[in-house]
Amino acid sequence: MPIFFFFRREIKVKVTYFFLALAIITLIVILFKSENKFQFLKAAILFSIQIIFSTINFLIFFVISDLLMDNQIHIKLGNLFLLLAMFVVLSGILLFWGMLGAAKIFKFSATTLTLVEYYIQWSLIYVTVYQAIFSNIKKIKSITKFIEVGNFLNPDLIVVLVLPSFISAWIAVILYKKHIKVI
Repeated sequence: MPIFFFFRREIKVKVTYFFLALAIITLIVILFKSENKFQFLKAAILFSIQIIFSTINFLIFFVISDLLMDNQIHIKLGNLFLLLAMFVVLSGILLFWGMLGAAKIFKFSATTLTLVEYYIQWSLIYVTVYQAIFSNIKKIKSITKFIEVGNFLNPDLIVVLVLPSFISAWIAVILYKKHIKVI
């Protein structure tokens, strides 16, 4: 039985690589047929830079709030959700100022900015699916076993099955909009 387990795991990894390669090759073919070939890449780079700087902002904000709480006894953490919301807004403003500065050197097209928005939304959906899967990993061995038990109305199952479909449909719409030169 242990040999079968390792063999099966090796097949799963190979299947993942196969579908990853297939997706990358298909996207390359589709994207290089269009006029603005590098819009998706530019958007991915901009998105990555924003995530890196936003993460740095959050780390700085948390260090500052930690220092303020250690040095001042009367300053308390308060509502963590509100504190996080303030960090989000402050980081957004700092990123905006950074984009204003970068726009003097690099031009951000409306298409690139729209694609960054899409990347953000896709990532949020994917993280939600990821959370649903891994929060239930101990309860279920596979999604099919979970379905067999009759958990059709379970929100975790709906998240795992439906949200990836949303992303797929969204990708199709965006690629079509790019094909007809709407974005």
